[in-house]
Amino acid sequence: MILFLYTNKNYEHQAISCIRSMESKITDDMKIVYFTIGFVSTFETKNLIKIPIPESDYPSFNYYKAELSLKIMDMFPEEEHFVFTDSDVLFSRRIDFKKLLHNYPYPLASFGPHEQPYIWEVVNGDTVVYNEELLMEYFNVKTRTVQYQWSCFYVFNRNCYEFFEEYTSMCKNKYLLKKRKYYFPFHDETPFNVCLWKRNATQSLGYVFVNTHLLKTVQLVEENGIVQTRCGTNIDLQGADWEYIHNSDNVMFYHGFKEQNQTEVVLDFLLNR
Repeated sequence: MILFLYTNKNYEHQAISCIRSMESKITDDMKIVYFTIGFVSTFETKNLIKIPIPESDYPSFNYYKAELSLKIMDMFPEEEHFVFTDSDVLFSRRIDFKKLLHNYPYPLASFGPHEQPYIWEVVNGDTVVYNEELLMEYFNVKTRTVQYQWSCFYVFNRNCYEFFEEYTSMCKNKYLLKKRKYYFPFHDETPFNVCLWKRNATQSLGYVFVNTHLLKTVQLVEENGIVQTRCGTNIDLQGADWEYIHNSDNVMFYHGFKEQNQTEVVLDFLLNR
């Protein structure tokens, strides 16, 4: 199995913390591939392979993951199973990567804090909503066959190659990128879900993460049995709470760690609790 992530120099502290949070779970038959965008990293740990890649002209950092998922399969043709993670992730003590393996012809990802997320803006006094519907219409995808999944973490295999070919082509489509506010409201995550629904996907990992950057939330999840709880500390301007614990027993990771000092405090808790 290969786990991979990527970052640029400005956010390497995220990648290092993410890797450190999973080190104890990495067995001899697993590798961590770390793509460094536009720089060479000096970070070292067990089973780590560092691969510098040039910067692309993507409008957002998120779009690299589609083509890197293809690249990782081409670079390691002997491997069958792969895991992608965003760099702003810290892993729970509950994570067991080998329990996530599957043979579906599409990746499995996690449900998030809201079943149908969208972005919005106020135009001439009216609230305008942007979601996945325009991209679904563009690709003639009639319905959502599985609940919306977040692309911050997913597991896949060689049967998913065609999925990632199409996902990559969407993320490189200059016409769609030019109109990305309408077609890609959640960056790469919108085409990720449309690709799933286009294939009539029905499977997912379920609710396996909490969207948080707070030590108190991580402590709450790691030390207690919590179900269907919104924590009330990550609320957007429309009043939606993005910090949701569906079932703490199933939480495998925490997503959203941007600030270095706060990340190090939570990492210390996870490694030494």
